[in-house]
Amino acid sequence: MKLNKRWSKLTRLAGTGALSLALLLGYVLPVHGQTPAALPISPWSVTTLNEGEKYGIFPLEWYQESSFQQSIPADKFITLMEGTAKKLDLLGLKKKNASLSFPTDKVITREAVITSLYKLMANYELPAAFEMTGDNHPIDYMKKKGLVKGTSAGLELNQPSTVEQATVMASRLVEFAYDTVGGGAEGLMWKVTNGKNTMYLLGSIHMGIADMYPMQKDIREAYEESDELWVEADIINGDTDYMTQKMVYTDGTTLKDHVSAETYQKVQKLLTKLQLPANSFDAYKPFAVSLSVPTLGYVDGETDVQFAMLSGIDRYFLTKAMLDEKPINELEGIKLQADLLSGVPAEQQEKELNIMLDSVMAEKGLEESTKLLKDMQTEWVEGDLNGFTQIMTTHGDFGEGEVNQRLLGERDKNMAIKLAEVLEKKGETTSFVVVGAAHFSMKGMVIDHLRAKGYDVQQLK
Repeated sequence: MKLNKRWSKLTRLAGTGALSLALLLGYVLPVHGQTPAALPISPWSVTTLNEGEKYGIFPLEWYQESSFQQSIPADKFITLMEGTAKKLDLLGLKKKNASLSFPTDKVITREAVITSLYKLMANYELPAAFEMTGDNHPIDYMKKKGLVKGTSAGLELNQPSTVEQATVMASRLVEFAYDTVGGGAEGLMWKVTNGKNTMYLLGSIHMGIADMYPMQKDIREAYEESDELWVEADIINGDTDYMTQKMVYTDGTTLKDHVSAETYQKVQKLLTKLQLPANSFDAYKPFAVSLSVPTLGYVDGETDVQFAMLSGIDRYFLTKAMLDEKPINELEGIKLQADLLSGVPAEQQEKELNIMLDSVMAEKGLEESTKLLKDMQTEWVEGDLNGFTQIMTTHGDFGEGEVNQRLLGERDKNMAIKLAEVLEKKGETTSFVVVGAAHFSMKGMVIDHLRAKGYDVQQLK
């Protein structure tokens, strides 16, 4: 009953990807904001699909095709198997055969999916922890490891497998394999204790890549044992309309009326370079354009902007908390952030927009901006705090200055004060906190503020 209730709420937010792309598109990339229709996904599968879609083992377009509950055709089955194999290859296990063949029958049964996934995993030289021997029966093994679950009618092996069933089983297989070898993204996480209160602090990157998932099991377990989730702002349930209203002009004027002709011309040149309509940014204030520009360059042959935004760390845990009915708390909130960004004088907004435009319009500017983000993502996956901090200090320009003091500085002090209040609560509470990694990794910010208050703060590796 609870699951159905949760699913009913979540379907109202569904879009490309498991749950709620539209809200983040409207928050970060207003030019392309839209509200997709709810998806035909079963309540029993949504938790696993929230994990599996981040692995990159199937195209997110499958959601839009409304075919998840239809029998899986051969072409989609091959795509799923190839995607799963590619994800398993990243574990670095030695393969027995360079390639495998899979069924291309007109009707692909549940048994065919199960045995194919077993065959795929058995093609690697697996550690003893997998408990896979030549005596294993594929169906029995997959059932024993919880990778296959039946219904009241049993496993229904002879029935056609739906896209949903096959995708869920493949997603379970990936998580099982990564957990068994101790693989997964290491992230940047700290543990803070005060008396009986425990707090896990996970540095977030708001735009993700498939390599970030699955995360190391200890990160997921820290979340599971926590009583509540804390984020900077709830970008799923928060008042995104307020942010949108702050981002746009409502008096009939446009960007052209508020910036110099030179600045507006730069915007037009960028839009031409990106092959976007000339009026794409007309409705938006300079700070909103500055927010969107870096995102527009984040597209290549493997990762597009929609996947990147769907797989942000904060969005991932917000969705999990909604599914788990875990309390969600905000350290700041969308309103505070919207006021912070929009409250900057128009002249300063234009100045910062020009800095952004000059950077991305330079030769290979967008490429370099994208590479910088990807380098940060890689350091996060590897759990390399020193490497991440080096990128921030060398290329991120997180030092002194009006912009950085506005975006960091006072915000870190205020966030630390709120976190301290949680740590000082009577009784015993375990909290999981997801905040932009810069707030945790840089000197003089949240982590140092908490240490200064006398709490035991340890980075987890």
